[in-house]
Amino acid sequence: MKGRMSAALAFLAVSWQVVTSAGPAIAEDVLTISHQGTQRTATLHQPASTIGRSAPVVIALHGLGGNGSDFEQWAGFDAVADREGFVTVYPDAIDGKWSYGRPIIAAMPMIGDQPVDDLGFLRLLIGELIDKKIADPSRIYVTGASRGALMTYSIACSLSDRIAAAAPVISGMTDHQIEDCHPRPMPLLLIAGSNDTAQVYDGWIYAAGRLVSVAETLEYWRVLDGCTGQEGALLPHLNPSDRTRVARINWTGCRNGTEVLFYKIIGGGHQMPSLVGAANPMNETKFGQRNHDIESAEEIWSFVKRFSLSAP
Repeated sequence: MKGRMSAALAFLAVSWQVVTSAGPAIAEDVLTISHQGTQRTATLHQPASTIGRSAPVVIALHGLGGNGSDFEQWAGFDAVADREGFVTVYPDAIDGKWSYGRPIIAAMPMIGDQPVDDLGFLRLLIGELIDKKIADPSRIYVTGASRGALMTYSIACSLSDRIAAAAPVISGMTDHQIEDCHPRPMPLLLIAGSNDTAQVYDGWIYAAGRLVSVAETLEYWRVLDGCTGQEGALLPHLNPSDRTRVARINWTGCRNGTEVLFYKIIGGGHQMPSLVGAANPMNETKFGQRNHDIESAEEIWSFVKRFSLSAP
């Protein structure tokens, strides 16, 4: 990203502050990192079973206008983490806008006269989690919704030395991201609704670039991972009143033990699927139908947990 400060030269200051207690020996902390002369924050959730050891970590990125704490409340990852024994981290974007690369619509957020360096911030965050022996360095995963999905692609592309698998939700990539992406083969899960008109499922052309379609995005990762086979199935329909369905498509025979998995939400809008449908901040009148056949957090963890980075 142009104007990005080198993480190696950035001043790093970290503080930990316990702000709540979600239960016996469960830590809810705020992590503060100084980067580009600005205090950056992330909410950290450590289940009891992970305290005192290096554990798998899921970094979860909120959408446009959101923040990490709110995303934690409704995305559903903490309940899975408590049961499965992994740590969740919810970073905050500057002004609620992730600086994910070259823009296709509006300019990226700024700090003074410099573009926000979110890749540098997140690399520092990952490094601190490893140094504090909170994160298992071979099992760090990233996911995000909407603009958080765009940032997830950028992390998968630029921090593939740190990330074992990625799971963007409700967005394809931009054409600039594809041009700038040079990662190692990477396991990737994508969840997207076929009726998404916010991050348009079939892509859209803007003045400064293009949001590519979900199909083009998947093809990019299939080619990168060298996948040669394909399987698909329509998943069981659990709620008759739900007007959406889920098709599960996975690409096999991929290089280096990778895989590309796609949950196509047929008739779904700009929504994260959820079995219960509670705590949804996305109005269905505006953003389209939400599927209730799968739980996004469960499916994401079920996928990413199978992958780890090889030792250096």
